[in-house]
Parts: sequence; C-alpha cells; structure tokens
Amino acid sequence: MDTIVRITNILKSGERTARQKYYIPEAWNYFGYTDYERNPARPKEILVCPFHFFRSCLERQILGPMETTGFQTDTTEKGNVTEQIIYGMFPRSFTAWTHGHSSQVYAGSFLKSMALLPLLKKLGVDVVYLLPVLERGTKYHKGELGSPYAIRNHYRLDSTLNDPLLRKAGIGAEEEFKAFVEACHCLGMKVMLDFVFRTASRDHDLIMTHPEWFYWIEHRYNADFTMPHVENAPDLSAAQGKNLKKLYSADGVETHLRKFTFPPSVLDPRLWEEVKERQKHTGENILTLIEEAFGITTVPGFSNVINDPQPPWLDVTYLKLYYDLHSEARTCLGRKRGPHPDDDFHGYAPFIMQDGACANVHWGKVPNKELWDYLIGVVPHYQKTYGIDGARIDMGHALPPELLRAIIKAIKAVNPEFLLWSEEFNYRNAPRLKRDGFHFITGSLWAHYKHFAEKDFLAEALRRTCHSQLPVTAALEMPDTPRLAFYYHDKRRIEALVLLNYLMPNSVPFLNNGLELLERQPMNLGLDNTEAGRYVLDKDDPMYGKLAFFDNYCLHWLDEDYEWMSALLRKAKHVRTHFISLIKEKGSFLTALAKQKRDDLLKLGYYSPREKRGFILLVNKDLVEATEVVLKKELPRPFRAGEINVFYRLGELTDINWPVTKTVKLEPGEVIILQTGKEEAM
Repeated sequence: MDTIVRITNILKSGERTARQKYYIPEAWNYFGYTDYERNPARPKEILVCPFHFFRSCLERQILGPMETTGFQTDTTEKGNVTEQIIYGMFPRSFTAWTHGHSSQVYAGSFLKSMALLPLLKKLGVDVVYLLPVLERGTKYHKGELGSPYAIRNHYRLDSTLNDPLLRKAGIGAEEEFKAFVEACHCLGMKVMLDFVFRTASRDHDLIMTHPEWFYWIEHRYNADFTMPHVENAPDLSAAQGKNLKKLYSADGVETHLRKFTFPPSVLDPRLWEEVKERQKHTGENILTLIEEAFGITTVPGFSNVINDPQPPWLDVTYLKLYYDLHSEARTCLGRKRGPHPDDDFHGYAPFIMQDGACANVHWGKVPNKELWDYLIGVVPHYQKTYGIDGARIDMGHALPPELLRAIIKAIKAVNPEFLLWSEEFNYRNAPRLKRDGFHFITGSLWAHYKHFAEKDFLAEALRRTCHSQLPVTAALEMPDTPRLAFYYHDKRRIEALVLLNYLMPNSVPFLNNGLELLERQPMNLGLDNTEAGRYVLDKDDPMYGKLAFFDNYCLHWLDEDYEWMSALLRKAKHVRTHFISLIKEKGSFLTALAKQKRDDLLKLGYYSPREKRGFILLVNKDLVEATEVVLKKELPRPFRAGEINVFYRLGELTDINWPVTKTVKLEPGEVIILQTGKEEAM
C-alpha cells in the first residue's frame, strides 16, 4: 500500500501546476466524479485533469475502502480455483485512448489500468491476468508497436507502460507496477502474469553476453526463411516417429540446414568484441550491428509442427536449451553429415527444426544449464519483487520436463499456494500437468462455443470439461481467437452463452480483455482465424485492420453495448456466486439431465442431497420458434415437489414461484434458471 500512497501524493502535487486536461471515456467515471467538462463535439467523453481524476480513483475507490474498514481483503480466501473469475488484461490497449484533441491514440499504462480495477471488481473478478508486460524487442517487430510475446529481457518491465504523468515525476515502470499489484490486493484480487520461456525476441539482451544461446542463420536467408515442405506427411503433424524421418529426408532439408551458421563470438572473436564495445557506447541495436558486421542474424521462429501453413514468426527466435542435437535426429540424418568437424549438431552449425522446438519430446544430452538457471529465476524474481500471485506458462508443455519441474519447484519454494495455469489445450494431458503442480489448463471450450446451435453441442462441451483432471478455462473467447461478438450478433444467444459459461462444471470463467464491451475485433489471429479476421470492423472505424497484439489499438468504450454486456456479466457473476457451492462440488452435477436430448432445449443442472438444493438452466436454442416445457416432465425428481423458484428470467434476477405442474412457454432464445431448496440455500 505504501507505493500507492506515494503515487497519490505525487498526483496531488501535479494538480497544483498542471494545466493539462485530457479526454477519457465517460464509462471510466464509474464512481460519480464531478470535476469535469463536456464538449458537444465528443459525446460520451469527459474532459478532466488527469492528475486529479486518477488521484480520486485511487483515494476513493482503492485506498478509501481500506481506510474505512481498516482491513485489507485476503487474496487467498477462495482456495479452489473454480471459485474464481479471471480477467485477461492487456494494459497497453485496455486503457489506451485518444486523450488529446487529435485522433492520436495514447497507449494504456499501469496507472490508468490501476484506476479502472474497481470496474473489474464489480464484474466479480478475482484474478487479474496480465498478458506479457515485460520489455519488448524492437527488431523485426510486427505492426506499429510489436508483440508482447517478443520479450527482450525477462527481468525488466515494458517501459512504455510507465504513465507519462508519473514518469515526469521520477516514478518508473517498476514502482508503477508495484502499485498496480498493491491496488489489486487492496481490492481482494490476485495478479497473474504471462511468461514465455521457449522463445525470445530476435534481439534479446542475452545476445550481448551469450550469443551461443541462440541459433543463427546467414542474413541473406532471413527475408524468405521458411521451413521445408515434407511430402507425404499430413499438414500440422507432429515431428515424431515416421514423420520425423520424413522431415530429415525431405527435399531441400540439407540445403536448409546449411543456412545455419555459428554465433558471432565463434566466427570472429575479435570482431565480436569490437561490435560489443560499439553497442555499449552508441546504444545501437545489437542485432543490427551483428547483421552489418557478420552478415548473420538470429533464426526466425516457426511452428513446431510439420507443414503448418502459417508464415514464420519474424519477431521471435528460439532459445538454445541444449548444446547438442537429440539422438533421434542424429539417427534420421545418418551419414548425411554436415561440413564441420564439430559433432554437437552432426557436423552442422547449431540448428533447430520442428522437432527441436518440441523439447518436451526431443532433448539432447548437454542441457544449457546456465540458460536454464536464467529462466528458472524469472518467476521468483516477480514473486519477490512485486508480490504477484500466479503465472501462466506460455507453451510450458513444450519445455524439457526437467526444466519445467525446476521452474515450478523454484516458484513453489517462494509461495506454495502460487497459482499456475498451463497453456494446454488437450484435457488428456491434464494428469501430467497436475502432477507437475499446475492448477488449471486452457482447454478448448473457446473453440467449441461457436457450435452452440448444433445438436450435440452440450455433450461435446461437457466432454471437454468433466473428463479433465484439471479445471479448464471457461472462455467465450481468448486473446488469440475470434471474438464472441463476431460469431454471435444476437444478444439472446450471447446471454445464453455467458450464463452457460459461468455454470459449466470443472471450469474457471475467463473474461477476455474487451468482452465486457462486446468487442468484435480480435486481438490476434493466432487461433481459429485467418488474415480476413483482421477486417471485421466497419471500414470507417479508426481501429479497422488493427490488432491489439501489434498495433496502437484502443477498445470501443463509447459503444452502447458496454452497458448491456457489463450488466449481464454482473448478473452472471451473481448467479454463479449464489450457486458456487453446487458448481464446485463434483458429485452435484446432473450428468443424466445434460444427456437428455431435445434439439430445441438445452438443460444443465446441479443438485446436492447434502445441501438439499439445486438449480436448472434451461435455454431455448431456437431463435425463431417458441418451445413448451412441461416442468414435471423435464425436471429431475428432486425438483418435482410442490413449487419451483424462478431465479432468473427475461434477463433479470427474480424471486417468484411456479407450480411444478406448470407448462412454461420459452420464447425464442429465452433463458431461465429454476432453483429448488431455496430456504435451505438462504
């Protein structure tokens, strides 16, 4: 809390001399701030003194409640991860806005994001998950700003998230982020960061001290770099078994391997020392200097499966986790040795192919222990320095098992209760991840929700959750996927999906940055999308064609959908909270009810004999025709006695009773929630 107090005092001092005023969306004024002006030319915006506005946010909405109660909310209160709601925040776009009189978009910051945390608290958010906020590379960056996943230094924060209001007063990104974490904790929310350990930016800082930790190619191959096509191998196939043999015997593979070269420190040690000295004196990009002096560059990243149509990842490169080639690749190459006497990579300069990118399956005999130590220390650094509460490990399942276990062991040594999320889509791999210490996985519900209208939708959705040994994220959209509002324009369908998503068994609700605004534009095209997915907005929209992962993007805070969607999310949170004891108890889920099939009716419910209470979600999936529901016929036995309480109907929380003999007419797309055992529940 000390850092927040220091920042509020700095903001207060800034008010005395500040002449600056800037625009913010009126939606940011969630607490009745009155010291603003209006401009008819900019409706739904207000003009404020930023120093005074943000100080008011911090004092009245974050510090104020603590001072009143004298109590800091316990962030470990909800021990079961399925009791928590996660919000995925990308600060750079979350609070980006056209604050000035021009159309220039000013990127988001930790300060602005901190000020809006109470908005997330009202949505029931328990965990704020931040997409990578570490220092980004600048070489070969994508779009206007570059990807947050092109990490240049794992131990430094992104300085562009340092708000100019504080930077001028000597507050850096580190202190600002520390205040952000404190603010989350004041509101009873945990902070989870996203970490990437398999790849790094092409111009990572480690190049200066350890160029041998990277793979290098001749620079003349950079622009057209691609992985060889493998005939007779299925698209998107794993580089294992017969496919691995096909990979190393494919046409052009030997030519491809000869594109790789040795690091600059090996090619010409004296020239390398000169290049480093120049970089220290001028601050020039180290990779640019290497390209000019040696004619080499770090290898672009690529997918770890064979015949993937997506282009190379030009902004990132693979880290060299092993100093030698794994034995399976050596066997496949056989007598096809490279021209060099060094045997570490079978006579070739150090190279990486799709198999090498899957270090969970293929590993050498000589691990790069010093690099491993660097990676093992990353998360503990943020635990100890900033007090973060959890981490998502990007592609952690592709790391060497020994390295992953060491990373988790170091994390648990600092905080045994630290929350761990694995980016694993296949629930069948959950047992291993559970043994490793993870608490939940990404899963694949997000990919299935677009099939809501199909006959076997619910059965397939439940297979993806109930069969997993770890909870999965209940996500209507992810940072890499198309948006919910792109798939579904009808608000009746959105209402049904939001409520269903919050009530799915063995899951952790996840709200993607902008879902509360019904954003249509994806943040990235990485999953289940094509280049056409970039152009879903109207052509006159300033954000047309932009992607938040790479461009200076701001959310549509002025759209009317925000009020409706945020209200729906608040109601969904209330529903989930009311029934959470049933949802988190595995034995209370009514599996037989969910298996009952009607093309027009979706049914999902829970009942606990111990609590003598339960609830049923009913959805008319048909958006054209009404449907009749004979309650005594459709409801399971514990719900058939006397009356049933209507907990949710017509988009509102209700408290009315129906006789179980009633025949209910559900209008097209209508959603109702019925509960029994209300007296016991209270």
